[in-house]
Amino acid sequence: MRHALELFLSVAKEYTDLTFGRSKDELISRSIKALRALREEDLEKVKKNKELSSGIEAFLERFASFVKEHPEDVETLIKLLSLFIKSPVPCKIRLINFSEVLIEDRRASQE
Repeated sequence: MRHALELFLSVAKEYTDLTFGRSKDELISRSIKALRALREEDLEKVKKNKELSSGIEAFLERFASFVKEHPEDVETLIKLLSLFIKSPVPCKIRLINFSEVLIEDRRASQE
């Protein structure tokens, strides 16, 4: 779960203007589609599919590694990203802040 939350936070922060809370939902949606595709196809095939990879190239290798190393958490990551897309703007910033707190709290408890 921790890995899904960390990757969610990376994607959400990358595709969200933290000042105004506007997110690039089409890129987050494309990320969800790429994650689903990577469960069944190899990375190179997904990279070649421009409908899936355009705009999210920076995350594709991380997504492929995540799917391979944490297959049990892929659906959790997809649900987190879906929830983020469906959320109104003020909630998106809160979801990002909440995720940051959870990750920091987890790191502090491991030390």
